[in-house]
Amino acid sequence: MKKLFITVLAAGMTTAAFCQKTFILSHQDKKGFFAVSAGASLPVGRFASCSSTDNQACMAGQGLAFNISAGYRVAGLVGLMIRGEQHRNTVNTGAMLDALYRNDTDVWTAKADNWSVMTVMAGPYISIPMGRFSVDARLLAGRALAVLPNTSMAGNFGATEMSVKTTGSQSTALALGGGLSLRYRLGRNTSVHLNADYSRADFIFNNLTSTAMNGAVRSESLPYSSDRIVSVVSVSAGFAILFENNYRPF
Repeated sequence: MKKLFITVLAAGMTTAAFCQKTFILSHQDKKGFFAVSAGASLPVGRFASCSSTDNQACMAGQGLAFNISAGYRVAGLVGLMIRGEQHRNTVNTGAMLDALYRNDTDVWTAKADNWSVMTVMAGPYISIPMGRFSVDARLLAGRALAVLPNTSMAGNFGATEMSVKTTGSQSTALALGGGLSLRYRLGRNTSVHLNADYSRADFIFNNLTSTAMNGAVRSESLPYSSDRIVSVVSVSAGFAILFENNYRPF
């Protein structure tokens, strides 16, 4: 009976010690992360503007954002990170038609490809742990690649059929951004998070052309350039893999 009691006691102590170790490790602060997120892309400023009097209005609508990031704390709460993000935004074709002068009896349609914006940025971040939660803040800079979408409109002025097509173009520019993340630890090496980020880049799109058809008459513009400011807010959620303990309790 005494041996059985000792055996049960030892087993209980071992189980308690294991649970305590697991609890401590699941709360252990980590130095590095690799994260994947997806969510909404929300254009702001001139990127969202539909003003017919603004030649830099991009008429972008809401879209999707996907991002991956990795970071490592190098000194206390401060670390360095790299982040890549892809945005795909629609074009407000209704605004394109609103900017077109036409009679009430004229019927026009508009089509457009999507805006595509990709950024790769790096910079410092600070991570503030609060138990299972942590808050990250970051300031980033890097490069952006944007694709100005092709657009077309077709309809009639009275009895005359007309159409206008504008070619798109690619451009690269300096990108600046920043954001916040709220993380929640699920276990020893995993977490989920919510992100809110802002990024901006000033592009110059070259070699653009516009082609107009007026009945059987075709006219094409000379190549021209257009300046566009792309500023966007992304709100996303995802998960992260955490690695390397900040300190070793065992």
